Amino acid sequence: MNSYSILINTCDAFEDCWEPFFRLWSLYWPGCPAPVYLNTEYKTYSGPEKGVVSLKSCAGRNIPVRRRATWSQCLKWALEALETDTVLYMQEDYFLTGPVDGEAVERYAALMRAHPEIPCIQLTPEGIPAREPSRYEGLFTSDPDYPWYACCQGALWNRKALLSLLREAESAWKFEYFGSRRAKYSRMEFLTVDPALFSRGGYQIIPYIFTGIVHGKWYGPVADLFERHGIFMDFSRRGFFDPGEKRSCAQRIRNAARNWKTWRSRLELRAMRRRYLGAGNTRDGN
Repeated sequence: MNSYSILINTCDAFEDCWEPFFRLWSLYWPGCPAPVYLNTEYKTYSGPEKGVVSLKSCAGRNIPVRRRATWSQCLKWALEALETDTVLYMQEDYFLTGPVDGEAVERYAALMRAHPEIPCIQLTPEGIPAREPSRYEGLFTSDPDYPWYACCQGALWNRKALLSLLREAESAWKFEYFGSRRAKYSRMEFLTVDPALFSRGGYQIIPYIFTGIVHGKWYGPVADLFERHGIFMDFSRRGFFDPGEKRSCAQRIRNAARNWKTWRSRLELRAMRRRYLGAGNTRDGN
């Protein structure tokens, strides 16, 4: 039995990322031993990379016409379809930039399989900051007061722990916000790789562009990466992200509507916080 599965989280609107993602994946992790699942909504990946299972998580679901499943719903359905207890979480715009240290991934996945009490091991320097050495060699505990404690960067997750943090109304950004606090108030102890490792000549366990698409537009360095690897992309379809660009009125209205949909998350969090403080915990940075 495999010690872990790999879940590439996506949606059908990001189909243009799939082929370049897997071209780079094949180049930089050719001996990947774990099964790879692409969390599509309805579509099937048909690129050159073999062995990719398209989950089509929304197919056959009773989803109302003109509505889409939320990010958290799709992720929940995907996790429920996997067979391993440990999952390497990635996203379709995490384009690899160098060779993956597969032995390190396997080592930490085996540790999680042996210690199911570990909910998450962040594998990148862009995840959550390290706090102090843990009881596991080469791993540090993380500060639960960090605002993005439940970070969506590349990480090994205990599948049941991640499922317990999901709420169906939430987007990825809302999950990182509310899920971080739910993890803290549930006293989940997340771990991260010793940050000293990443100071050694630019070493990374999984080197990738940490977000290739921002607000639906390409992040500039992706163009250079694709050019170096002979990957053609019509960047004009999405355009490039401009950090100085203001969001439109329609976008602000949509965001306000999404905020309203998370009222249950807010109420739940207040109750969790009261129980957390009532149990004698004095630290509450949120």
